[in-house]
Amino acid sequence: MKNSGRLSLLPAERVVRIRDLLAEQGMVTLAEVAAATNASPATVRRDLAYLEKRGLLVRTRGGATVVSQRESRDEEFSRRQSRDRREKRLVAGVAAERLREGDTVFLNDGTSVYALAQRMVRSFKGTVITSGLNIAELLAHSTHVHVIVVGGHLRGTSFGTIGSLAAQAISQLHADVAVIACDGVTATEGVRSNQIEDAAVARTMSEHADRTIVLASSSKIENIARVRIVEWSSVDELIAVGITRDLRHSLRQDSVKATEP
Repeated sequence: MKNSGRLSLLPAERVVRIRDLLAEQGMVTLAEVAAATNASPATVRRDLAYLEKRGLLVRTRGGATVVSQRESRDEEFSRRQSRDRREKRLVAGVAAERLREGDTVFLNDGTSVYALAQRMVRSFKGTVITSGLNIAELLAHSTHVHVIVVGGHLRGTSFGTIGSLAAQAISQLHADVAVIACDGVTATEGVRSNQIEDAAVARTMSEHADRTIVLASSSKIENIARVRIVEWSSVDELIAVGITRDLRHSLRQDSVKATEP
């Protein structure tokens, strides 16, 4: 039974309160969370399960502990990498065929581009300029790839560099092709990202490359993410799964090649 004289918090408010407690204490008990949120033990267990699923805490017997920052970042990237895994591999296989020996290639960060890098480490011979630290680390294992890492502010959840320093560094360079991962593509709104700073990095890559190739899994099709990276007039090819009829028609009008693995 809930404590009398106090109002229960809304779900979003409970989540904030739990995360605040963890930040302060490093660990919490079910009783502490129940008292802080005026929620039943069953509700608290559901909230903890919700947060654990998203990699924000680790449940223990009778409570929960905070997740280390490094572990949280790795789990977040792994979770995104596993989403549409088969589609990303198919898209990466086609994209790898577009790269020629001796090319200089821009790669932004993202799980679709990481899947491409996994192909490139075995077969590509050329130069890669990337904002993805994990991509650079992977390609460094190849003796045939010259890797240039773009500096800037590091976003831990994607292992990518962002910000004005990254965009400025890219603007001083030139590539034969920019291969860009994104958070959404639509017929009318172009290629889009959920993050303004990520969009700026990808846009600068496109502006300083002879060709631009966009990669997308089916979950990105007709998803209007927060900010535009580029319009279709700046793109040479979309390699994606689940390209809709309207999107294909729009691409044709802008002379963009639409390729579905």
